[in-house]
Amino acid sequence: MAKLTNRAAPNTLFNMGKYSIHVEKDYLKFSAAHFLVFGERCERLHGHNYAVSVDLEGELDNIGYILDFTVLKEFAENHCNELDHKTIIPSKNKHVQIVESSGNVEVLFRDKKFTFPESDVLILPVKNCTAELLACYLSKRIRDDLEDMGADNIISLKVGVEESPGQTAYYVEELG
Repeated sequence: MAKLTNRAAPNTLFNMGKYSIHVEKDYLKFSAAHFLVFGERCERLHGHNYAVSVDLEGELDNIGYILDFTVLKEFAENHCNELDHKTIIPSKNKHVQIVESSGNVEVLFRDKKFTFPESDVLILPVKNCTAELLACYLSKRIRDDLEDMGADNIISLKVGVEESPGQTAYYVEELG
């Protein structure tokens, strides 16, 4: 992993607090269908218009940035676009079987069977497609982006996934 070359020594003039940035834009959103599994019970297939926010806490580089807002928004937007207009399926749920064949994805839960065109489905490495686990999934994707660019000044990453207005789940990850 490449290291950032513009990381500065800690700023001793302004070292009494912490630095953080927050992005939350109208285009950081995705619409997706899902269902939740509660042990032996499965919800009906339904959808949400999700909104995503991202917070970073970290040390300033020699420019005075934690990270350029534009870069963080691009990371979040790319991952939202991958989820947008998809049926999201949990691959790590022991009660859900997924069969991919002939351009289709069959999802089986007890006596329920859903069949979707493969292009309309995104299979996620989660045990359920809750807002909490979607926030965790997005956090891991953004963390990978930060690592790939060598952003070693980031201390924590927080991702919010709003399922509907007034209902947001957060995942916070300490990075360094």
